[in-house]
Amino acid sequence: MTSSSMRGALRLVLVQLLSSQTSTMHLVAFPSTVIQPGFIACAQGRPDLRAHFISKSRFSHTMSEYRHQAHSRAGELFMTTTASETSSSTLNKTFEAHDFLNLWYPACFAAQLSSTSPTLVQIFERDLVLFKDADGTVRCLKDECPHRLAPLSTGRITTHGKSTVLECSYHGWQFDGSGTCVLLPQRDEGKKIISQYDAHAVPVQTHQGIVFVFLGDVKKAQEIAPPSVPELEQEGWIYEQDYMRDLPYDYTTLVENIIDPSHVPVSHHGTVQGNRELAQPLSTKIRSLATTPVGFEGVTEVPLHASTRLGFSQQKAVQRVLFAPSLLQYHFSVPAGDACALFYPVPTSRGHSRVLVRRGRNFATERKMGTAQLIAKHLENNVVFDQDMAFLRGQEARLQQAGNDGWGGAWRERYVMPAKSDRFVITFRKQLDAAAAALPWLSKPTLAQPLPRRVLLDRYGQHTRHCPTCSGALSTVEKLLKYSSYAQGLGAMATFACLAGSTPPALPFFIACTLGPLAFSASLLTTDVVGPVVGAVPTSVAAAPAIAAVLLTAVSAIVAAVAPAASRVLGCVLGSLLPLTTAICASKIARMLSTLRDRFIYTEEAKAIQDS
Repeated sequence: MTSSSMRGALRLVLVQLLSSQTSTMHLVAFPSTVIQPGFIACAQGRPDLRAHFISKSRFSHTMSEYRHQAHSRAGELFMTTTASETSSSTLNKTFEAHDFLNLWYPACFAAQLSSTSPTLVQIFERDLVLFKDADGTVRCLKDECPHRLAPLSTGRITTHGKSTVLECSYHGWQFDGSGTCVLLPQRDEGKKIISQYDAHAVPVQTHQGIVFVFLGDVKKAQEIAPPSVPELEQEGWIYEQDYMRDLPYDYTTLVENIIDPSHVPVSHHGTVQGNRELAQPLSTKIRSLATTPVGFEGVTEVPLHASTRLGFSQQKAVQRVLFAPSLLQYHFSVPAGDACALFYPVPTSRGHSRVLVRRGRNFATERKMGTAQLIAKHLENNVVFDQDMAFLRGQEARLQQAGNDGWGGAWRERYVMPAKSDRFVITFRKQLDAAAAALPWLSKPTLAQPLPRRVLLDRYGQHTRHCPTCSGALSTVEKLLKYSSYAQGLGAMATFACLAGSTPPALPFFIACTLGPLAFSASLLTTDVVGPVVGAVPTSVAAAPAIAAVLLTAVSAIVAAVAPAASRVLGCVLGSLLPLTTAICASKIARMLSTLRDRFIYTEEAKAIQDS
């Protein structure tokens, strides 16, 4: 064989993946620029790889000795895990749909559920409807009336005898929490209600303030526990900041993002979570793999961006990472105590997902969040998720275009992940490759289409309308905007009337122009959306109409008492200034409130922060 043909032969590399059960042969092709004598580059990224190739014995080395020598896409693409990290690997196990379905999945926070109307949720493209019994127990039915398949989520919660029931909006069939049909208004005389008329009930339970549903074998629902965080039930721990967001990208993309701590300083620059100056190498390690289709326990060390703000001397924190299909836990310690950041990823439909976010701690427990603090935190979280939105949607689209398999199997050919900080993502992707064929989707994969910015960053549809705190805050803001509009209009009319008159305004005019601004300021200052916590309308600005009205009225009274001769002219001037000041203040407040309203609906503030 000539040297040229030998080089050509080396472009096809035969790699044996060692396994305790089977040996699988893979052919991997590389450009000639990658192949060096005795060096085999492999894009598989398996920790137990051993390369076997035709070459002189002096060039025979293990894959691990050479994995840092290649720098092209077909060369060293991934920072591989070590053999010890995958000793309990499930990469060779065959998974089926029931392995995903026989798990408890979070649907929403219990606080999101209304006692007067049903709530639609979706998991793995299964539409479900949640509602509460009279005693607050959460019930779950398949969102489908057995009569003519109308969605029960469009129905209403009512009572039948002593039971709370869900009534279909189409023909009025009623179902109790177990799915039993208790009323069929059109039932012919003499016919009994039989089990075929029942709705399909789904196992559901509320655990640690979160509603979980079970889509698999009902018998196994009693044997399998929902994801749990033991610390949250220990004395001295509190959890708060509960935040939910529906996302226009796939569950797999969501998980890949939240298990990657290295992106936080860069992607979330300008928020309380990130500072791009803190981007640095991160040491990560996989301690063990879960027995579920995906999941692991790991450890990493991350910079504490909040150290300066909170007065901590500690600049880094070692985080223990626990990942299961529907719960990611980051546990870490700071000088004040222990804390955790919790993410509950939910597979809703192909190309869409939901995430529940929660924080827990065992220090400063007396400093609990009020409504204003929770509003501010949710607005802050909106910014954080907005910052990820565009590039995650774009990443997912490109990965699908490379291979539209529904889970991103093309990552092996397209991703370049040489750093230790990528280890969590690599581990997850490997597990997904082994298990993704069992993902129990009901539809076939589709390519992600470009979304308009207003759809991509639709805070109202993705968060506000589902969140009692933020929907209530938005309602308050809209009410205050109406008050501001009234104040502007009445102030302008009163100013014009005063200037057009030939005599100073009468006393009732001054009283009305004083009481009006006082009531306007009071309506602002007694809400949670105004003040330093939310920060949209400062307290001083909200109080300005009242303060100005009192001052101008006092000046008018003093002038009338001290200089009666001048009160005629000054009365007209002061009489017009009083409503004019109110109108000007109301106009400025309205602009501030409009900006705040946009933050609940749609805004580009995340891009502005990221570009700063």
